[in-house]
Amino acid sequence: MCGIAGIVTTAPGDPRLMEASVRRMTDALLHRGPDGEGVWLGDGVALGHRRLSIIDPAGGAQPMIGESGAVIVFNGEIYNYRELRADLEARGCRFKTESDTEVLLAGFEVFGEDILERLIGMFAFAIWQPDRKSLFLARDRLGKKPLVYFEGPGFFAFASEMKALLALDEVRPRVDIDPLALSDFLSLGYIMTPRSILKGIAKLPAGHCGRYQGRQAGFRAVPYWRLEDFVTAPRGRYDGRAREEFAALLDDAVRLRLRSDVPVAGYLSGGIDSASVMALAARHGGASLKTFCVSFEDASFDESELAGQTAKHLGLDLTKLPCPNLQDDELEHLGDAFDEPFADTSQIPTYLMNRAASRLTKVALTGDGADECLAGYSTYRADVLHRLVSGFPSAVLRVADGLASSLLRPSYRKVSFDYKLRRFLGGAGLDRRRAHYWWRGLFSEDEKGRILSPDIVKACAGYDPFEIYAGYFAPVRSAAFLDQCLFVDIKTWLQDDILVKADRMSMANSVEVRSPFLDHRLVEFLAGLEPPAKMLGLSQKRILRHAMQGRLPASVLRRPKQGFNAPSRPYGLNAASARDFPQFFRHDLVLDPGAEDVSFKSFALRVLDIWLRKHARDRDHRREAWEPLR
Repeated sequence: MCGIAGIVTTAPGDPRLMEASVRRMTDALLHRGPDGEGVWLGDGVALGHRRLSIIDPAGGAQPMIGESGAVIVFNGEIYNYRELRADLEARGCRFKTESDTEVLLAGFEVFGEDILERLIGMFAFAIWQPDRKSLFLARDRLGKKPLVYFEGPGFFAFASEMKALLALDEVRPRVDIDPLALSDFLSLGYIMTPRSILKGIAKLPAGHCGRYQGRQAGFRAVPYWRLEDFVTAPRGRYDGRAREEFAALLDDAVRLRLRSDVPVAGYLSGGIDSASVMALAARHGGASLKTFCVSFEDASFDESELAGQTAKHLGLDLTKLPCPNLQDDELEHLGDAFDEPFADTSQIPTYLMNRAASRLTKVALTGDGADECLAGYSTYRADVLHRLVSGFPSAVLRVADGLASSLLRPSYRKVSFDYKLRRFLGGAGLDRRRAHYWWRGLFSEDEKGRILSPDIVKACAGYDPFEIYAGYFAPVRSAAFLDQCLFVDIKTWLQDDILVKADRMSMANSVEVRSPFLDHRLVEFLAGLEPPAKMLGLSQKRILRHAMQGRLPASVLRRPKQGFNAPSRPYGLNAASARDFPQFFRHDLVLDPGAEDVSFKSFALRVLDIWLRKHARDRDHRREAWEPLR
């Protein structure tokens, strides 16, 4: 796992200045690769790399030059690199290292862009081809590894994180806050790809690649993988054969992700996802791997006792990590890791787990991705219930919503009944696609109108973040509604929340996390299965529960999804925020913690306030290299 960066310009000037620029970029990515660095300079091109050594620590330094003269910088892991290497050797390729980077580069030289179809892994990479004067960029199918870029007149820059782009004099003065991104954030707590918080900096979407060939051609991202093709294909039956194939795919996904030249750890909660990964890892000889979980004082958030039961059943060593309330200065450090406002409260325990793991390992297995592929969230149950109440008169639903608001007091327990009921009733009268969007939302459009300044409201006139959702629903409309929602969540929630959190909080501690449930072969297989394999009635993750019978305790198999949130005290938008940022906020916003559970809303406003203050400090001078919180 690493950090990558690069510049292509039609007016290169002094090579020493280009080298200095790309080194500023890699310095900003130190946390992603503390084990080594490298820079390669060409005619109008500079590529930089920070290395976290996992495969072939003694070799595989980057940037790496291939037999054809192509140069690569690569972030990620190619899990099937050994099999690809054997194929390439049979075609006459010879290798100098044991690294997956060299295999990827050689594969590109042999197969060109078609190598993407052969890769099993997580990756973001750039390859400069001197003979074509062309820079090729690609990102893995599901977006596990990040890649952002900036394009100006005769100038193109890319990096693993925005902070590296903001280290450049050519970028920093030319970007500013995007009002539409601000709208995304207040609606969802994150910003949807390809938009970033700064207008001018874009995210390469998952499953996309593209070329930059100079000012005239510019850069255009195109998909090389289409999950929708699997979602809309004829449905595979859910039977014994399907269960066997699923079990084999998951087992192989775990086996491949145990490949490492450094120790591998695991993150364990009380749920079935991480327990399944750990059970299969132990089966493949990983019984000695260390596992970690987070504990909370609030019993409604704490899963450490259940994680302990699973670890004991599997014979694994478990370290329980108390999760404290982070102070504002610590939240600011976490905010730096994301580069833009990010309001998932589970970033805090995720950070603490990675910090603890970093003392023992550089690699950890997680259960991320199972909920999006196997319908694990309560939002999918809400979709089922929505269908049952959609025939009720709208007046009845409004009365029920009003009664819940007036009679139910917020409990502030973990995704409590009162919170879920209020949220459900608020979306019960909506179209089912907008209701699915509503289940995950923070502030409504009316609430945003009361939060944001008139200028921002005017700049966002006619924009509704739901339009992005609607665009993802469109190509899979022929599929069952459950499969439509899973597809949309993979393209939004998974790509822009779950995987962003996993990458930034692990890389902040120089740890690589691996997610077997996001092996693309498994994702494609599940996308093509009929809905009852994933959910029937209110029963969720059915194929996983059936596959793990006899391997996990019955208590784990029966346990419903709990989520990985952290307690968050109500912050609110204080008078100082509105006073200091009148260009963004009105002065009359009040969150009433006694009228509704405002935990998620207030956390979002707090991280936005922290980010805006840092952005205001940084915009007129060079951003210092970010150092992770220790």
